[in-house]
Amino acid sequence: MRMKRFYLIITCWIFFLIDVTAQSYKELHFNSILCDSHNDIISTCIEKVYRFDEDLTGKTHSDLNRMFEAGIDVQVFSIWCDGTEKQPYAFANREIDTLYAWIKRNPGKMMLVKNSAELIQAVQQHKLASMIGVEGGHMMEDDLDKLDSLYARGTRYMTLTWNNNTSWATSAKHETDSSNPAHKGLNDFGRQVVQHMNKIGMMLDLSHVGEQTF
Repeated sequence: MRMKRFYLIITCWIFFLIDVTAQSYKELHFNSILCDSHNDIISTCIEKVYRFDEDLTGKTHSDLNRMFEAGIDVQVFSIWCDGTEKQPYAFANREIDTLYAWIKRNPGKMMLVKNSAELIQAVQQHKLASMIGVEGGHMMEDDLDKLDSLYARGTRYMTLTWNNNTSWATSAKHETDSSNPAHKGLNDFGRQVVQHMNKIGMMLDLSHVGEQTF
C-alpha cells in the first residue's frame, strides 16, 4: 500500500507540473516582445495580387490578423527580388511602397519602425511594429546613394548577397562556380559597402554569402 500511495503522489505531482508548464509557456509567449526577423509576404502579395490586411488563410502563411492572433509584436518585412530583375532598385521601392500602403490603410494596427524608441512605442500601442530588411545587395545597384535612400525609407538590415553574386560580393551558391568574377568574397567596393553600412547603422545580414565574403 505504501508503494501504491507513493506512486499515486508522484503521478499527481507530474500532472500538476505538466499543467503549470502548459500555462506558463503561453504566458511567456504573449507577455514577451516577439520578433520575426524575416517574412516574404510582400513579394508573395505582389505576385499573387493579395492584400496583407485581408484574410489569407489557406493562401499564405501569414496575414495581419493572424499576426495578432499569434502574438507577433515586431515583423521585419523582407524586400526581395532575384538577380534577373532588370531594375532591382525600382522593384525594391515598389515593395516598400506596398508596405507603406498597408500601414496607411491600418494606422491603428501597424506602425513603421526605424529605431528602438519607435519599436517600444508600437508595442505599447499594440500595433505591429513593421521593419524593413533588404534581401540582396544587388538592389542597391552598386550605388551608395541608393543604399542611403533605402535606409531613409526604413531599411535596417541588408543581406549582402542573395543566391546571386553582386559585382562586389560572392554568394554561397556561386562562390565556387567557374563563371564567377575573378574576385572571391568582397572586393574594394564591397568593403566600402560594409563600412558605409556600419557608418549609417544598417545591420549586415550574412545569410546567403559565400565563405570568403563571410
